[in-house]
Amino acid sequence: MFTTLPPEASRYDFYADLRASMTRRGVATAFPPAFLRRWEKLLSITPLELGIDPCPIRLAGAVAGSASFPPLVGPTTFRVGEAELYWHMGDGGLYENQGLESLAFVFLKQLQEKTARRALIIAFDSSFPFDVGERRLTRRAQPFSLWNYDYTRIPSIMEQRASTYQALFFRSLQLEGVFPDDQTIRTLPLRHTDAAWRDDLSDLPAECRHETPPLDAPTAVVERIAEISTRFGLASACDRQLLAAAAAKVVAQHQHEILTFLEGDAAGGAAR
Repeated sequence: MFTTLPPEASRYDFYADLRASMTRRGVATAFPPAFLRRWEKLLSITPLELGIDPCPIRLAGAVAGSASFPPLVGPTTFRVGEAELYWHMGDGGLYENQGLESLAFVFLKQLQEKTARRALIIAFDSSFPFDVGERRLTRRAQPFSLWNYDYTRIPSIMEQRASTYQALFFRSLQLEGVFPDDQTIRTLPLRHTDAAWRDDLSDLPAECRHETPPLDAPTAVVERIAEISTRFGLASACDRQLLAAAAAKVVAQHQHEILTFLEGDAAGGAAR
């Protein structure tokens, strides 16, 4: 996890909350040591934990590192301290594409230690929509070869399944009282494909008014945005402006929900 936070900041003690929840429900059970070791594997590793100074790392380098997927980009390699040891970092999208879990553990630890009362995580999800890839595959009549197959589809399927299990896991633990409810800690995903466009498209960027095929309906605009592939650069001025406009729209669409949570009174007083 690219951060200047100390390693202990994300060392959330999941089993402490789990045991407390079980005690409240009158349930007693022992956890095999293997479970405890597996939980340790889920916790984030920080640069400081590895003896790496994160300060010289440029934002662009962190972005490239987060997309490091062989053979095109990466993995990114760091030397660990002064020893002849190296850490190889790759794309987290194989398991969890938004990095929400790492942030959640940081906040859960703060809530557990009562150094924070509430937490709101806003996730800007600009990943390539999974259903667009499916639509492209189902419209393709030609078979694949070694040279024309989109191998990113394989990790996308893996990530979809992993994120589904993760969401079920977190929600189940909320219902069991292990994790705080969504009035205490909430994740708000903002997706560029959810932007609402006016029926007359008067909000369409000027750079997109002479495209071929034409963007002549809100549904056409949404489909165009959804099919913009994740890249380090976009040649199309229309695509660049569409993404910027969509980002502004989804923030505005959720402004009330964000402010309501931040100004909420879930713990006996205004919390910000």
